[in-house]
Amino acid sequence: MSGVEVAAGLALAVLPILLSATNYYDGCLSPFLRYKKYSKEAKKYHQQLEVLKTIYRNECLCLLEDVVEHEVATNMLNLPTHKAWLDGELDGQVVRQLGDSKDAFIAVIELIEQHLQEIDDEHKNFNAVIHQANEGKKNVVKDRSWKRRVGQKLCFSFSKSRLDGNVTQLRSLNGDFKILSQQTRSSALKRALTSTVPSRDACREIERCQIIGKASQQVYEALGNACTKHSEHQAHCCVEVEQAVVDEEHGSQVKFNMAFTHLTLAGAADKSDLLWFVMDSTISDAVALGSKCAATLFKGHLAQTLKRQLDPIPAPTGKKVKKSVRFQMPTPATNPSPNPPRSLPPATMIPPALDLKDSMRKDFCDYLRRYYRQPLQETTCVCVLKDTDSCRNVVYPSTSAVNAQRRQAVSLGQLISSFSNQGANRRVPLYEKLRLAKTLAVAVLQYHATPWLRTSWRSEDVYFFGLDEGALLQEMPSLTAPHLNVKVRGPNGQLSRASTFPTHSFVCNPLLFSLGVVLLEIAHSSHLESLQRPSDLDNNQENRYTEFFVARRLAKAADTDMGRSYHSIVERLVECDFGCGHDLKDQRLQIAFYNDVICPLDKLEQRLRDFHFGA
Repeated sequence: MSGVEVAAGLALAVLPILLSATNYYDGCLSPFLRYKKYSKEAKKYHQQLEVLKTIYRNECLCLLEDVVEHEVATNMLNLPTHKAWLDGELDGQVVRQLGDSKDAFIAVIELIEQHLQEIDDEHKNFNAVIHQANEGKKNVVKDRSWKRRVGQKLCFSFSKSRLDGNVTQLRSLNGDFKILSQQTRSSALKRALTSTVPSRDACREIERCQIIGKASQQVYEALGNACTKHSEHQAHCCVEVEQAVVDEEHGSQVKFNMAFTHLTLAGAADKSDLLWFVMDSTISDAVALGSKCAATLFKGHLAQTLKRQLDPIPAPTGKKVKKSVRFQMPTPATNPSPNPPRSLPPATMIPPALDLKDSMRKDFCDYLRRYYRQPLQETTCVCVLKDTDSCRNVVYPSTSAVNAQRRQAVSLGQLISSFSNQGANRRVPLYEKLRLAKTLAVAVLQYHATPWLRTSWRSEDVYFFGLDEGALLQEMPSLTAPHLNVKVRGPNGQLSRASTFPTHSFVCNPLLFSLGVVLLEIAHSSHLESLQRPSDLDNNQENRYTEFFVARRLAKAADTDMGRSYHSIVERLVECDFGCGHDLKDQRLQIAFYNDVICPLDKLEQRLRDFHFGA
């Protein structure tokens, strides 16, 4: 049983009771299978019990199929030792599905077991009949006359037994079991239909992610226009941001923690020369965007409201504002302005734009380097990028800028390779894995339509800082504050987000598939390539379907300590199985992604936190 499954709770188990009754049915049938060649009565009872067992088994199958795949449910019923019977998380799903019917459900199964136990007790009498027929005789030849005598005694035993009454009671209890099972599934279906209407929490989260995505898009464009000296740069953006609506006049403000450096002619980036800063990005139409989302999602017909949200936001009228890059010259730290505002400097406090020739001679990289030679003031505005009527990006020094030279950069892919090479001795704590998985899922919802996230991204595109690469072998790193790593091209360039997946590769949504692959690698602490099997290959060679088949097999197998719910989430991501299309720009899919991926991961993380820390 996985750690996540233990943390799911120790409520009254239902799965073991289902399994116990199934085993009782099998145990009761075996003796009748032996006796039916001696007596027609035994054959009749065997047939009746076989029918009752089939009805019970079919209802169990239907119940299990609501929480696991058909193949898994069938294997569970065929194999009493299947590990899923001890899956605490799966049992919790069944308990939640039963709801208020749980106690009645358990009571019916216990009554079924009671009558099966009474039938099993009758077998002792039947065994005694066979024993008496053989008593005092050696090397009994079981001829027709002997079988006839045994059959007559069995018929007499059957007539005196309580078999008829127990079989009748079983038939009635099986009927009750079937009714409860059907009522439960009907109730679950109604809840599922009701849940298609998005909650206010879902609307708020979608709104927040839309604002962050829009702000990050303008930050990327501003950085691309900020440097005229270098043609290409490397940027790292922390996926965890702070966002707050200021007011309808100033719009919404998003604070990004970032690092920036230029690339050499060979295309390499010097991670030791990263420039760290905070970008406060404000967009004036963010409030209108959020108000539209919150208002329309709760009006009448869901499809129509979702369609209205896809309409483009009207562009502001008036003449086109010229883009500009404005730098504030370094000021002595001995005379800071009293209580300078941290969130968004008013326009009157922003220094006037530099002369065009002067600004073209300067570039963002060199400017920050010169600025950081001065004593740093965290609240001092360094410069303003892309200041227009609709957006403004204000740059502040990062609190970590003084330690920038000592902050090692390690990709998630490198960490996974390190964990894989060291095996079981380097297992990442479950809580760390779940927290990282949820953080990356939220990042996908925030950055899916921006250049910050490649369409076919991988664990190598996620970086962590503040890690000593030499100490990775001795210490377990903290997987907090992941950064997205992208290239930022010149003033007119933009990062290509084309998918690297070949056509007809079965991948419906490369972005969500990539998230599923990364979550699998986090769960297994190994790269997907190292988890391949010969059955995944075509004549021992990879083809365009290999990665998909490997990911789907691992998701269905659920063979890690992350639990079945986690792997069910991954399976949805791999197959983009959310029931509302494959385009993440469609807000129906965004809401489904939030409800079926982010919320379940958050619940798993919360349960594990409560379990370990007693919150």
